[in-house]
Formats: sequence, structure tokens, C-alpha cells
Amino acid sequence: MASARRAFMVRLARIARVTPAVLGLLDGTGPALARGEDTDLEILDAALTIEHHAIALYDAGLKRALFPPGLRNYAVEFRGDHLGHRDTQIAIAEERGRRPTEARCHYDLGPLTPGDPFVRQALLIEVAAQEAYTALISQIDTRDYLLSAAFILVDEVRHMTVWRRVLGLKIY
Repeated sequence: MASARRAFMVRLARIARVTPAVLGLLDGTGPALARGEDTDLEILDAALTIEHHAIALYDAGLKRALFPPGLRNYAVEFRGDHLGHRDTQIAIAEERGRRPTEARCHYDLGPLTPGDPFVRQALLIEVAAQEAYTALISQIDTRDYLLSAAFILVDEVRHMTVWRRVLGLKIY
């Protein structure tokens, strides 16, 4: 399962054309990155890509009623969190004169099977986000972005924990 999550995260990063240095850090093959504004912005782009993908997944699940009964409120809340993460990261990029990564017109979400299989897809994107933020956060130099990424990481862990508990999986 861990290798599948890492492969998923790396696939997202490649689709987004994340720089080779950040991609190497995400897939565990690259050295630590040079600390500074340029690295922070590369990390921001990688994280923003995952947020766009998560929003697309939650949108699809909510529009097609793929979440099991009783779990829609979580999905709405988590989608809202991802929208907030996206907006925060876009604002940070724009403050620094950078054009943020835009959402794609289409995401390969795989099979959209209602119920527990879809919750597993939501869990997969949350775990990928948590692993990406965990891998990248130590490379962030800019204080405001570091603080933002830390708060986002807490949300990703919370989302992951809820979906794991719903699916009857260990939470730690």
C-alpha cells in the first residue's frame, strides 16, 4: 500500500511537471534541496497540484453521490479545506509575483465506484497529500509558507485519520 501511495503521489507530481529536484525528493531519490525562495515556490507548485486533484476528486464524489450515506458532511468539509488550502497557496504564489499552477481541465480519477471503494480513493489522495507535505515541509525556508504548510499538513492528517477510521483501518 505504501508503494502504491508513493507511486500515486509521484504520478501527480509528474503530471504537474514538477521540477526534477522536487520530484526526486518526493520519490526518495533526490538530495535535500537548496533552501530559499525558488525552492519554496517549487514546493508550493507541487503541493498546489495535489490540492487541485483532491478538489476534483471530492467534486466528483459529491456530484455523483459516491460517498456512503452519512459521510457526505465529511466530504463537504474536506473539500472546503482543500479549497482553502488551494486559495492560500495561490495567494502566497501571487504575493511573490509567481503564476500559480492552475487546475487541469480533466483529472484521471480512475474508476468511480460508490461506497467504500470511493472512500478508499479519497483516503489515497489524503495520504498522498500528507506524505508530500511531510516530505517537503522540512525544505521550506520562507516563514509564512512554512506556517501555512504546517497547518495544511494537520488538515491532511485529520482527513486521512477520518477516512481510515471509517474504513476500519488502523489510524496509527
